[in-house]
Amino acid sequence: MSTPHVSGVAALVKSVHPDWSAAAIKSAILTTADIADSRGHPILNEQHRMASAYAMGAGHVNPAKFVDPGLVYDLGITEYAGYICALLGDQGLAIIARNPWLSCTKLPKIPEAQLNYPSITLPLKSVPFTLNRTVTNVGPADSVYTLKLYTPKSLTIRVSPEKLVFSKAGQKIQYSITVTSHANDEKKFMEGSLSWVSRNHVVRSPIVAAADLDSPPL
Repeated sequence: MSTPHVSGVAALVKSVHPDWSAAAIKSAILTTADIADSRGHPILNEQHRMASAYAMGAGHVNPAKFVDPGLVYDLGITEYAGYICALLGDQGLAIIARNPWLSCTKLPKIPEAQLNYPSITLPLKSVPFTLNRTVTNVGPADSVYTLKLYTPKSLTIRVSPEKLVFSKAGQKIQYSITVTSHANDEKKFMEGSLSWVSRNHVVRSPIVAAADLDSPPL
């Protein structure tokens, strides 16, 4: 039943923000989701154990927050086309986009990890892996966000910068994330979260570092 519910949520966000892209709407829903149930307890899976990011995604949709997310991770045609080019090349782009004006020779090739998603998935490796994200201010013009990280002890995550200062609505700021694993066991994945916190907003992104992912070229 989650599909019709989230479709209705997306329609509601679109009615409030008719100029937002589908990516911005998705970001608003994901980054404002709750990671606790209605009683304030951790979300459980079907076996009544604590749910991982693979089981619960970003969490439970919060209708009180998603129309005012503060920041969004936006994507346009160029970014999606660049991702298709990196994955499938010109032939895949022609089949999927059906736009004769788009060509991989004129587009940056964007690996999956570098696509500007609100969720962050990357390889679980002992060598540092860096990716970039860009957030757009859709909240008050003068806003300051500080970093809040949740990470397991065997995962080191460094973010730069650790503070985002906005002076106008619509302003974009890029930040980088570098992740390194120090695990000695054979874990298949580890998870954490990255949040940007202002006076009135918490913009949370789940982080999953998975051992079965290859490091894509930058």
